[in-house]
Amino acid sequence: MKSGLFRSSAYAVLLLVVAACDSGGSGTSADTTPGFTAAADALAAKLKSGAPAASDPAVKAFETESGKALQTLGTPALPLRGFESYDDLCGKTAAIVGAYVNLELDQARGASKAEIMTRNATQYLDQMFTPLLFLAHCSAAHMPFLEKTAGDDVASQASLKSVRIGTWGQVDGLLQMAGDPSLGQERRRRIVDLVAADAANFAIILSPGQRRDLAGTVDAVRATLPESDKAQADKIKANLAGARCGPLCKM
Repeated sequence: MKSGLFRSSAYAVLLLVVAACDSGGSGTSADTTPGFTAAADALAAKLKSGAPAASDPAVKAFETESGKALQTLGTPALPLRGFESYDDLCGKTAAIVGAYVNLELDQARGASKAEIMTRNATQYLDQMFTPLLFLAHCSAAHMPFLEKTAGDDVASQASLKSVRIGTWGQVDGLLQMAGDPSLGQERRRRIVDLVAADAANFAIILSPGQRRDLAGTVDAVRATLPESDKAQADKIKANLAGARCGPLCKM
């Protein structure tokens, strides 16, 4: 499953970058999340000249901020602010993860872009892992807002369809990661726990067919999980199936 895992994860990241950029948001961050945004900007600047070492202070700082953000998103410490927080929190993280995946993409010599992205996703997974989890959580947390503000004009529909593709790819990539024993039980459990908690929010924008497709992935992953984690896989399926199907789901 491993080669498929990282290939899927790389594409899921890129799709989410598109979704974040096409969200229709604008503006810059209010001064409510200075630690997170400063750490994100510092790491993004480093990545412009190549991959920093795992020990680099910028890498460690963003790892720390991403870990805290997983716990505090949606609280007064890291409030949801509609398109502003979608751009500033999800968008900045998507840009960082995308930068890792795209490293040296313009220097391909005999290797396809997919091969390079797969290699990068494998090589830099340690540096990307917590930001990748936060990126998924951030995306899910904003889905109720997107549903409330979604327009029915052509431009809005096109943007939301991009978000839908990105969301499906993101959840599918995370589930495939959870099915890879080489990641270790702790990382796999963190993924399954996060998707279980956020599945109902993810499902807001997913069509019935996409939900069924993800349920099939959950079944395949469940077979690889230790008994202690199988209940969480069942919760993912239940939350995907049981989430209401509003305007975005029916789009």
